[in-house]
Amino acid sequence: MRLLKILFLTGMKWLGLFYISRRLSRKYLRILCYHGISFRDEHKFRGKLFMQEDLFERRMALLKKLDYPVIGLNQAVAALDKQQLPDNAVVITFDDGWNGTFSKAVPILQKYNFPVTIYVTSYFAEKQIPVLDVLLSYIIWKSPLDYLDLAELDIETISQKVDLRDGAEIKTIIAQLEQYLRDSDDRDKINFYISKLCKILQVDYSDILDANMFMLADPSHIGTYAQCDGVKIELHTHHHRLPEKSYAACYEEIEENRRRLEQWTGQKCEHFCYPSGHYREEQIPWLEKMAIKSATTVKAGMNKYGDNKMELSRILDGEDITDIEFEAEVCGILSLFRIFKMNGEKT
Repeated sequence: MRLLKILFLTGMKWLGLFYISRRLSRKYLRILCYHGISFRDEHKFRGKLFMQEDLFERRMALLKKLDYPVIGLNQAVAALDKQQLPDNAVVITFDDGWNGTFSKAVPILQKYNFPVTIYVTSYFAEKQIPVLDVLLSYIIWKSPLDYLDLAELDIETISQKVDLRDGAEIKTIIAQLEQYLRDSDDRDKINFYISKLCKILQVDYSDILDANMFMLADPSHIGTYAQCDGVKIELHTHHHRLPEKSYAACYEEIEENRRRLEQWTGQKCEHFCYPSGHYREEQIPWLEKMAIKSATTVKAGMNKYGDNKMELSRILDGEDITDIEFEAEVCGILSLFRIFKMNGEKT
């Protein structure tokens, strides 16, 4: 099916339908969504979360070659309100604030003179501990073993045997280990148990440490890169979670994030990205009350005048997306298909 899709899209481009779609959707705003750039083989582990540096540069070169105007998020949101967007405008965003985003992606973006918005989760950046659920998942993915006896970790509350071929079991144990390690908030303790787990699972932890994998950039680096032309740091909550039932808890998550980012960068933070794209409609007025100008989701598609700026759609790019699929998204043809499909389902 994937090959058929690629052949179908290639045929549509050859017939000139990409050009027609680009013309029809020229007043729509395209917001690209990226996460991390890999240091080792993270792109093979999670292609939606990590991308190879060479592939990211190829995408940026394609935007330049196809003459898509890349503008900053703040400019785009203001222009969308006034119906003054440049034709086929593109915004580039990165979520989380991974090390590779700053050290690998930003230099490429500066090479092409493309502005970027980086939504940063401040807790992991400040504490300089790895993003535990991703790191634990990677270690299990990397292990050649089929079973894990957690009794070997010597954690009293976690001692079961785990079938590493069972996705549900893996998910449960990752949640338990993450909770145990985060409760301590102790880098030495986290490092001790991660090192022990890697030894049990026959994974080279020294390589993970040497490459600085699964770490967000620290406050100093975030502040330094924020002074670069075209780099804007924005809100992504403090702990990468958005409380659903309490305005006060939601406010605290975002304001803690805002206080730190503004302290590190010296810049005002007014735009927001929902952690993992999860939100509820009743949270939207809360964001407006916090003077947030826009909020991005992971809903696929483009944005037009009149759309709710607290529910902006994005185009998620990744390692598992081919160039022809990327071009089909950016020219708007896949978004038009989604609109036709949605309208067809309503009738």
